[in-house]
Amino acid sequence: MRSYGRRLKYLLLFLLLFVPARLLRRFHARYRMLWLVAERGYDARDNGYRFFSYLTRCQPQINACFVISGDSPDREKVTALGKTVESGSLQHHLMYLAADYLVGTHVQPAAPNPWAYYRMAQYGLRAKGHPVFLQHGIIINDIKHLHYPRLRIDLFVCGAKPEFEHISAAYGHPAGVVRYLGLSRYDALYGVQRREREILLMPTWRSAAYPTGDAFLQTAFYKHYQAFLQSPELLELLERLDVRLIFYPHTELQKELHHFSSPSDRIVLADQAHYDVQTLLLRCLLLITDYSSVFFDVGYQGKPVIYYQFDEEEYRKYLYAEGYFSYRRDGFGPVVETQEALLASLTACAEAGFALPEEYAKRIERFFPMRDDKNCERTYQAILALSGGGRESADCERGV
Repeated sequence: MRSYGRRLKYLLLFLLLFVPARLLRRFHARYRMLWLVAERGYDARDNGYRFFSYLTRCQPQINACFVISGDSPDREKVTALGKTVESGSLQHHLMYLAADYLVGTHVQPAAPNPWAYYRMAQYGLRAKGHPVFLQHGIIINDIKHLHYPRLRIDLFVCGAKPEFEHISAAYGHPAGVVRYLGLSRYDALYGVQRREREILLMPTWRSAAYPTGDAFLQTAFYKHYQAFLQSPELLELLERLDVRLIFYPHTELQKELHHFSSPSDRIVLADQAHYDVQTLLLRCLLLITDYSSVFFDVGYQGKPVIYYQFDEEEYRKYLYAEGYFSYRRDGFGPVVETQEALLASLTACAEAGFALPEEYAKRIERFFPMRDDKNCERTYQAILALSGGGRESADCERGV
């Protein structure tokens, strides 16, 4: 009932503001030829932020504005780049309906409420601007709500060739919508050598239906990761290697971070208010994850990965069915299912100097035939082409 009420609220706002927004687009410079860019509305750490940074630095003639909440820890760094609008505000609604391009990392890009507007768009009630889906990670599973006609999008950016081939064939979007352009945030990863004495442990979530609060303590997720963080073998290994382990759960699991503990100051329980994912991915020597697509960011840099998959059946039950990507056949590192095997793989990687084995290096090359720092540029040109545009761009220094 509450969900229905929210959708009705946004439907009324859509109907009331549609005409005023179109008038503003015609007569007010702030709304004219507007590129509205967003992530979740409360953050700026992903492809949206990187693409907005590119626009403000390299295409200053573009009227670009970033959606960010007033209390976001990322707001200051975004306002230092260019124009912003308060997420969910009346001006955000007007800009969404007035913009020529709606660019974002999640469904119904840049919308004041993505899921409400996603539902409305399925019934033909959508903003007039070109929706551009930058994504927030490479898709490896079958995500039904991204199939056409559930998702109606003008540009669906893919970050890897096999991903592009699969989505083009299986998701049903019209010809030319799905493009292999590369993820915008990869521009900041290519060719960067910034390794610290850190191992990054970054598991993904298990869906909104996964137990929370006290019930979370009974889950396989909590029991396995807490046991690993408390493991004497792990603590001894970290001391011997003189490295830290950064434990950074997925955004949707950050609220459960306080349940975890470790007896060693070499293990950091990292919260999203104080740690930036992209910075952690740049600094790490090695990534340990379960199913999170952030391993592609680490592979893009040529760093080793270990997959700790102790609950694959449960993960598939709660979240996504397996797609075209097999971790064992296509992955960028070994798949382990027990703590003992994880510690053994971690030790072997450390003894090899955290070098990437040739077998996995070849897999990365096949997965990313385009590995460079021109992903934002390709995306920019593809967006311009939606309106029949396209122009030469001057060389621009990569942002940080």
